[in-house]
Amino acid sequence: MEISLHNESGRPGPEERPSRKLVEDVCRALKLEMLSCAIILTDDAYIRSLHKTYFNDPDTTDVITFDLGEEGIEGEIYICIDQAERQARQFGVSTLNEIRRLIIHGLLHLAGYDDRKEADRAEMKRMENGLYEKTKAW
Repeated sequence: MEISLHNESGRPGPEERPSRKLVEDVCRALKLEMLSCAIILTDDAYIRSLHKTYFNDPDTTDVITFDLGEEGIEGEIYICIDQAERQARQFGVSTLNEIRRLIIHGLLHLAGYDDRKEADRAEMKRMENGLYEKTKAW
């Protein structure tokens, strides 16, 4: 499994080793055979441009996941550090822990989970919370 972390935000973010371990642990828990996963940390402006281009929504968002696999699971998870910082303050957690939660959320999308409908969103949140508790890596 190839796992990479790219911090394009110019802001402090998680280190590669714990990020790699988190991805490995979540994949193991989900029995997910990941071929490759790139985690890209970005800022509001860049995530807004992705959100507008691919989802026709000009607003910022916390995480966008692209499933690139044709014969296996390969993907990119874009995380907005600016939004992660706002959410961390809102929920009373560290920014690193909020980023960890967003990585888990992105991996659930790569595993096929969706959060467009309320029932699916509730199931995904339940899975996310369980994986967050199981993988306290940071």
